[in-house]
Amino acid sequence: MTTRAKTKKKALANANKTATKLHPALDRLVERLSSPRLRAPGTLSSYLVTGSNFLKALKDKQVPTDSDFRQFFIRRRREGISERTLRKEFFHVKKLALANAWPWPFEADDTPYPEDEAQSHPFLPEQIEQMIKARGKYSPAERFYLAVATTFIVRREDLSRIKKRDFDDTFFTIHHSKHGRVVKHLIPEALKPIFADYRPKDHNPSSLSLMFKRICTKAGLEHQHGWGWHGIRHTLTTIIAGALPKNNFDPALIADYSGWSRKSMGGFFGGVAMVGVYRHPEILDTDPHGIDKVVYSIHPFLPLWQKKR
Repeated sequence: MTTRAKTKKKALANANKTATKLHPALDRLVERLSSPRLRAPGTLSSYLVTGSNFLKALKDKQVPTDSDFRQFFIRRRREGISERTLRKEFFHVKKLALANAWPWPFEADDTPYPEDEAQSHPFLPEQIEQMIKARGKYSPAERFYLAVATTFIVRREDLSRIKKRDFDDTFFTIHHSKHGRVVKHLIPEALKPIFADYRPKDHNPSSLSLMFKRICTKAGLEHQHGWGWHGIRHTLTTIIAGALPKNNFDPALIADYSGWSRKSMGGFFGGVAMVGVYRHPEILDTDPHGIDKVVYSIHPFLPLWQKKR
């Protein structure tokens, strides 16, 4: 296990231990993050890890000084975390301070700034095909989540939210994270046996990441750093976005299919965000599931699920 992995595992263990004891500072943080807008479980866990890491250098009930805050960021940088991660933790600790009415010594221009762009790790289409073709080796849970991830455009957080009540024999409802919309999809015929074969259980994002590693191993792919469910999302978005106009379909249909917030859809209209707010493709098609049918007709991976196990 790498040093980074050990540090993260230890921090998570400390966070869980501290949260179990209901440390007053973390308890107030959870309260703030749970009201009025409830954060996702993965978000809460991430804040608790950072908060626990910050609190371990303080004495009980100690109000942190300016130096305590600064020393935390100095220590984290010495531990080798990236500026991007440090930026994230900056906002985590700020929220912890606000939740506990601690004076926050920093201004906006003190925020860590990563010079590098966020890295994405999309898969080659043939790698995703290799995963799907190995479906006979998977457990019902692994097969189910891979089928969802390679058919619909979802995040890991979206996968962790799936409950049995979200689907029946015909329809599947996805509760998209990151301010996305709730989208009701037709379940493709090829996936109906897979949906019928699995009853979703509680899976936090971390356990789903471990599941993805198992899928890679069973598919004969050596898991690489940065690989995850989000890589499938990147690949699927790229292929479908390119296929829609080539087949004379509106390229913005991908935003409707994937449940992006209407304001974020402005990128498909030259940056005019309000177009996404006012755009309603349903008035052009009386079929409430016309978008699904269009996307399924050009989908790069759905035909692979139609083959026998």
